[in-house]
Amino acid sequence: MGGFEAFEHTADVGVVATGDSLAEALSWAAIGMFSIIVDLDTVQFKSEIEVSVSSTDSETLVVDWLNELLFRYEADGFLPAEFRVAVGADGASLSARCLGEPVESGRHTFLTAVKAATYHDLKVTHNGEWRIQVVLDV
Repeated sequence: MGGFEAFEHTADVGVVATGDSLAEALSWAAIGMFSIIVDLDTVQFKSEIEVSVSSTDSETLVVDWLNELLFRYEADGFLPAEFRVAVGADGASLSARCLGEPVESGRHTFLTAVKAATYHDLKVTHNGEWRIQVVLDV
């Protein structure tokens, strides 16, 4: 069973996500990132968006995935809170259904602005379970 935890990193914040599969770890990484942005208990599953990302390797996929979600959040005002991720056989692409709702500033409790996922201290490992460590620029 997977999960996530946040860790302090100078002026940035890091997320460590784990899962039985890369898809599960990527889902937890997204949940971890959005739990830094907003109180996820205030987000309802009213709608969904489809997201597809293709990268060169699993490390790049992590950064591209999280930055695509940030783009959708900033540009479209969509606040996701649950992620159903499927990773391609190459380990460098994914498709996902992201459940959530449009941003409602009066109802959602916002915590910290996240600017981007970075490559600094980025690690993707698989040793019995998948583990992703990513630093977020806040």
